[in-house]
Amino acid sequence: MALMFTFFGLLAAACVMWVGPFFMDKEIIPIINWETRTFSTPVLAVLLFASVALFPALLLPSSPSMWVAGMTFGYGFGFLLIITAAAVGVSLPYLIGSMFLRKIQGWLDNYPKRAAILRAAGEGNWFHQFRAVTLIRISPFPYILYNYCAVATHVKYGPYLLGSMVGMVPEIFVSIYT
Repeated sequence: MALMFTFFGLLAAACVMWVGPFFMDKEIIPIINWETRTFSTPVLAVLLFASVALFPALLLPSSPSMWVAGMTFGYGFGFLLIITAAAVGVSLPYLIGSMFLRKIQGWLDNYPKRAAILRAAGEGNWFHQFRAVTLIRISPFPYILYNYCAVATHVKYGPYLLGSMVGMVPEIFVSIYT
């Protein structure tokens, strides 16, 4: 067992050290450079807003768009652009999830142990829900899925939106900084 963990640890380290930078140099950075050369600043702002707002609803990561916003607009306008787009980006799955409430609740019922933390977020008063959503956003939990599950756990929209925004601030600053 220890040998297996050692092997996978070394494999992960090799991927981070060699595959990650190779992928960044060959794929991500050329795309980012193309975007900044091709589009004017206002058009790029609209495209970045749309991608940060729509990608979470499509279960796609929006971090590369946040990187471009940080490189193009800096901390001030880049942060405002990303945080407003992220507000839309977490609201869309919440609203879509409300249409599929029974289906999502059934999925959570199939995995009671894994869904326990998510269900705990929907319990209690407004502040408890806010705090739970904020902690879920800060944790390594894949919160793109949580965007849809929040409705099924009976988290109200107000604490969900505010907790999401507060919990995403560290990620946004890291994305802008890179």
